[in-house]
Amino acid sequence: MSFEPSFPRDQATLLRMLAKRAMIGGTPAFAKAKTFVVYGGNAQLGTTTVCHNLACALGLAGQRVATIDLNPNNQGLALIAGRTPAVAIDELLTGRLDLHEYLVPGLAASLLLPTDASDGNGSWPVASVDRLIEQIMGLGRHADIVLIDAGSDLTSLTKELWRMAQLFVVVLNPTADAITAGYERIRSLQNGSPRKVAHVVMNRAASETGHVDLVAGMDTTSRKFLDLAIESIGHVEVASEIGAAARASQPFVQRYAEHAASKSIQRIADRLVRLSLSLSQSPSSKRAA
Repeated sequence: MSFEPSFPRDQATLLRMLAKRAMIGGTPAFAKAKTFVVYGGNAQLGTTTVCHNLACALGLAGQRVATIDLNPNNQGLALIAGRTPAVAIDELLTGRLDLHEYLVPGLAASLLLPTDASDGNGSWPVASVDRLIEQIMGLGRHADIVLIDAGSDLTSLTKELWRMAQLFVVVLNPTADAITAGYERIRSLQNGSPRKVAHVVMNRAASETGHVDLVAGMDTTSRKFLDLAIESIGHVEVASEIGAAARASQPFVQRYAEHAASKSIQRIADRLVRLSLSLSQSPSSKRAA
């Protein structure tokens, strides 16, 4: 026997019912996640390690975070997190697979999407890339912040992430070669789609203040020639223990919580939270902040 509701079945009532069903844990199903990209100014700068540990620090601080590996060249996040990738970036870009299905639990109730290396060499149609980015931003019912490891290559996916991400963070090392390579990648991305601001993290810094002049120099040059501000969101100090944590598939910030490098990562995570609160929840295709 069917049950007929006693309340009127008018349009307003039905809309309220749909809205209620769309709520999960107080978050609307259509809520947009804030999309933060972590990108290597060159290869072998520790981009994946920085991204993974930032996500863990954010999770431990009570933020809802999803970390997605969109580096086409390796299984970086899977290796560092001790996970087996169940999907490749190419498969996500075909549109046949929904990335929601491949999210797995991470530290402190965060989520991970480890991916396999790509066979497509980064040659993906812009329409497919945009569709994937829309899926990522649609993770708002699961995460407030999505951290994306974008690798260090200049692909169509990187260029669209530069255009669409609310925060684009370039990982650098305090060496002349890394600074030069990082600036050239920023210049290429900015020429394709101008932003107002790009942020940098100086990884493997020898001291708390040793990288300040390097970032200031990049900022001066970038403002003059690219009309782009370069802002530091912090540094990560050199730590031999980071390799040991990675080999044990444990986040450095958890295994060595009191280490100076962990403290610096925690400070960057705090900065990301403050930036997150100041940003709109609705990324647009206009000139990004």
